[in-house]
Amino acid sequence: MTWPWRRPDVVLRLVLMLAFAEMLRSGFFAGFFPFYGVERLMLSASAIGLVTSAHYLSDALVKAAGGWLSERMRLGWLLAFSGVFSAFALWGLTRDGLVWMVALSGLWGIFLSPIWPAVLTYVSRDSHPGYEARGVTVATAAVGPLLGLALLGTGYLAKSNLDLAHALLLGGGVLMALLGLSLIALEGRPARPATEPFRWARLLMLLPAAFVQTLSTGILTPVLFLFIARINLDPLALALTIAVGVAFALPALWLGGKIADTQNPRYALIPGLLTAALGFFLIGYLPLRLGLSPYSLGLPAMLIGAGFGLFFPGWNGLVVKSLPDTDRAAAWGGIMTVEALGYAVGPTLGGLAWDLFGPVGPFALGAALMLLVGGYYLWQLFGSR
Repeated sequence: MTWPWRRPDVVLRLVLMLAFAEMLRSGFFAGFFPFYGVERLMLSASAIGLVTSAHYLSDALVKAAGGWLSERMRLGWLLAFSGVFSAFALWGLTRDGLVWMVALSGLWGIFLSPIWPAVLTYVSRDSHPGYEARGVTVATAAVGPLLGLALLGTGYLAKSNLDLAHALLLGGGVLMALLGLSLIALEGRPARPATEPFRWARLLMLLPAAFVQTLSTGILTPVLFLFIARINLDPLALALTIAVGVAFALPALWLGGKIADTQNPRYALIPGLLTAALGFFLIGYLPLRLGLSPYSLGLPAMLIGAGFGLFFPGWNGLVVKSLPDTDRAAAWGGIMTVEALGYAVGPTLGGLAWDLFGPVGPFALGAALMLLVGGYYLWQLFGSR
């Protein structure tokens, strides 16, 4: 197999670090901690939410600083410390004391903040010329499914056996620490010498998509399982719907990556957003109107899979081609902060849309936001000519 990177052995370990970071914190905060906090620590829902928010908010706010730091110290040392601290946090957050837990949760977010911008910067610089979008997309494509599996698996296990769920999380933390230590000698890829000053205003064009792409999906966070219950979607039908989406996403990822690397990334990003918007609306509308059927579930799944399959490499390609070579990790971290703000605002809007317009409301709102951003980049594409 021909990899898009010069050092696939290193890149794959870096991707595994990303996967561990997201799997462990999602499994802990979403799957394990709500049960453990109530049953063992006697915490209220608001206290559990405060501990969780401290982690994600601190991570979001310091991502740019974390990216900046990652290019000024040995990358391997940073990754090793992040892995070791993650293992410690997974143990320490089960100790009683709300102030202690909030502080430790926030520190864990801070120490994880450099990982995403640092790893993506390394991957983009390590990719073969003309393969940058594909290199970044391939490197990150597996993180989402692994995150979902970890979240659902930990949640189901924690319901029946808290001690086993925690033991597995601690085991994952130890593996992440060992993986980080195996990378301790790694140095970051150097930036290419700049031929002309970078115009930082170019990054402004990335911010609308950075915010709205996460806002549109974050809208579903508080209402997704309410919707599943409303339409009586059983686990098997849900799994088959997801499988259809994945089946259409994989070839779209390959096509979108090739387009993004060899042409203007917007040629993949714009059709991806518009296609995903249509699928997003239909998945919220058809099952309510027509009931559950291969058509009402399968067609939207195809559109969502193909749409996001085109969008993600288009977005990655646009980011890679827009960011400066110098201080790339810091700039990437800044964009990720805007993305995190979209996730933060999305759940509030999703709950409001459900209350005002019923079950179809969050899906219609998410689709409208995608259309808005797709239209913005379509205008930008023709306006630049």
